[in-house]
Amino acid sequence: MNIEYKAPTIELTDEIREYAEEKVAMLCKLLHAVDDENIRAEIGLQRKQGQQTGSDIFRADITIHAGVDRTHAVGRGETLHAALDEAKDELSRRLRRGKTKRLDSLREGGLKIKKMLRFWE
Repeated sequence: MNIEYKAPTIELTDEIREYAEEKVAMLCKLLHAVDDENIRAEIGLQRKQGQQTGSDIFRADITIHAGVDRTHAVGRGETLHAALDEAKDELSRRLRRGKTKRLDSLREGGLKIKKMLRFWE
C-alpha cells in the first residue's frame, strides 16, 4: 500500500504519520478483494484558523484508490487526531455501504437467474 501525504500548513512528525498509517490500515481490512499493492491512499492535512473563535481547526482529507474504485472522506476537528478519526469513520461507512450494495446486486442477479431456470423446468 502506498501512502502519499499532503500537508502544506502542518509539519508532519513521525507520530502523525504513524497515527494516520494506523487509521488507513484499519480501512484496508474492508478492501479484502483488492491486492495490497493496488491500494493507494492520499492523506491531506490542513490547519486553518477559525474566523469567529480564533482557534485552530484541523481538516483531514483521506482518499483511497483501490483498483479502479475511489473513495473520499473529509473530517474536521479541534485536534488533528479528531479530524483523522472523523475522516476514518466516514470512509469506513462509505466502504461498508459500497460492499453491501455490491453483495445485494450480486444476490439479486442470482435470484433472477434462479427464477429463469425454474421457468424452463
